Amino acid sequence: MIELVRQLRDGRRARLRFTDRSDGDLAISHPEVDDVRRQIDPRPWTWLTQVHGRTVVEVTHPGEHAGEQADGSITSVTGAVLSAQGADCPPIGLWSPEGIVGVAHAGWRGLVGGVVAAAAASMRSAGASTVFAALGPCIHPESYEFGSADLDQVVSVLGPTVIGRTSAGRLGLDVPAGVRAACVQASVVFDTDLDCCTSSTSWFSHRVRRDAGRHAVVVVIDEPSGWSSRG
Repeated sequence: MIELVRQLRDGRRARLRFTDRSDGDLAISHPEVDDVRRQIDPRPWTWLTQVHGRTVVEVTHPGEHAGEQADGSITSVTGAVLSAQGADCPPIGLWSPEGIVGVAHAGWRGLVGGVVAAAAASMRSAGASTVFAALGPCIHPESYEFGSADLDQVVSVLGPTVIGRTSAGRLGLDVPAGVRAACVQASVVFDTDLDCCTSSTSWFSHRVRRDAGRHAVVVVIDEPSGWSSRG
């Protein structure tokens, strides 16, 4: 697990965690997923049934909207655990100094559809000024061969920086570049790129290995007095 900590203006802290294979399988269909979640953080989770869209839900109490069809969630509530799972699609953690945090699942369809902008807009409506983004493990262009018709669609929305090449020299999609471009369009500050490709066996990959498992971005706000390393 990789963890980022961001200090908020009111003294609380935003914790952004990016799980890996060793933390367990967070696929929502996994029979032991509840146990895996409790090991990571025992408080109520808002996990999503992701549909590669741009719907973002606002969580007003811990566990609200759990299982809802959406690809993003935001909250300002202490102890409300937000998560978005992936196995190649970019998991994005979001935060603002005012204490609004969020997550987004941003596959190429979600990027084209505007999920990053939708999440940022929801955060701003809730009181955020500057929105920051951290990109977790996702597939990189050297492992992501991509059809020209679909690539043209992505380029038409996000620009030519998304054009990549696979390790074999074929046409590919540069997903991290797509996230950066989406952040620019949404006036989101690109805070951190973990620069981890899911082709590595440290993470799950549907495209490279046909893994059924999922890792996740997990974001929560904690009070300083309740701060700990594991929930």
